Amino acid sequence: MRFRDPHKPAEDELRAWATDENAVAPIQDWDLILTWAMEPGLLRVCVELAADAACPNASFFLMVLYHWVAVVARSKHFEQTRSIYEGWMNVVRGVSDPAVKRWRHETLLIFQGIESFNWEQWWVAFSNEQSQSPK
Repeated sequence: MRFRDPHKPAEDELRAWATDENAVAPIQDWDLILTWAMEPGLLRVCVELAADAACPNASFFLMVLYHWVAVVARSKHFEQTRSIYEGWMNVVRGVSDPAVKRWRHETLLIFQGIESFNWEQWWVAFSNEQSQSPK
């Protein structure tokens, strides 16, 4: 699959890639590149794809979601921007996938300042999701 720009893929390109069980990332560290390019529209698509039990690459998009929170929460401007990112989480409302619901819950605790971000615990949680996931 070819992307016009893998650094800023179009929604239809992401969806086509996500549903291809033989898909290969178009560039190295693509999960991180998507993380750094995150905006509300991309977040919505990543959430939808991560929550889709029929999507062969759902786990990739769940990883992107975890990476995004890790990058945001470790930013030197996190205290000033946390409420902005908390607002972005509205795109996750109504998702029924258990792994994405747990990610949303934990993310909101961090974005609302109820819990502080802990790198090791965050990635243990992701690893636990990967081991439980039938995807």
